[in-house]
Amino acid sequence: MSNTKDPKPTSRLSRGMLAVPPPRQKLRSRRESSAEPKYAPRRTQAERSETTRKLLLDAATKLIRRNGFGGLRTIEVAELAGVSRGALLHHFPSKHDLVVAVLTYVNEMTFAQSTRRAQLARSSGDPIGDIIEDAMDFFFGDPFFIGLAIAMSDESTRRLRRETSELTRQTRFSIEAAWLDTLISSGLPRQLAGDVLALTLSVVRGFSVRTLLENDPEQFSRLMSLWRTIVGEYIAASISRRPRKRT
Repeated sequence: MSNTKDPKPTSRLSRGMLAVPPPRQKLRSRRESSAEPKYAPRRTQAERSETTRKLLLDAATKLIRRNGFGGLRTIEVAELAGVSRGALLHHFPSKHDLVVAVLTYVNEMTFAQSTRRAQLARSSGDPIGDIIEDAMDFFFGDPFFIGLAIAMSDESTRRLRRETSELTRQTRFSIEAAWLDTLISSGLPRQLAGDVLALTLSVVRGFSVRTLLENDPEQFSRLMSLWRTIVGEYIAASISRRPRKRT
């Protein structure tokens, strides 16, 4: 007796039967493909050299700030930078060359940042506050303390101290000239602008050195706020005493 129901299809292939492979897709050639493969551009030898140099300068900056100039070891600089001692000697044959390069490096960055701030401060409405902020970045940062560490070194580094001191002087005087122009452009007489600038920088520098003995950020913030009030009142009083020009 035949079964009236349709037989269920089996999932397995019968013996002796081969599965028909699906049609192969035509591979597109690279020329036909719209998406071009992307490769990271290879750096030039000059770019690799500059990267290594910057790693060494950053490492030396950290170590001088942490250990002082006397505690600087070139082998530690190479280890922190992750480069070989040979690479260090290729860029900086001596410790003297390395330290001069570090001071040049940090002074260049400071100069670029400070002169840009001085230019923007002409339209900020608060040039005194901008001067204080910029001075804090310098006197509480690496450039000042590295220069201070070198200045306090022994007589064996006399030539190094002379070179780095002159470099720092030139940078600071150029920055102060930019801030002086900003104060004058805000309406202050040159003499008054120079006095306010010199006193403000001296106050910030004094608190920076005091952190070597006592670091009290709350007190510093309070006293700097007081200084801004004193300067503002002094400027207002000085301008009000100036004789008015006859029209």
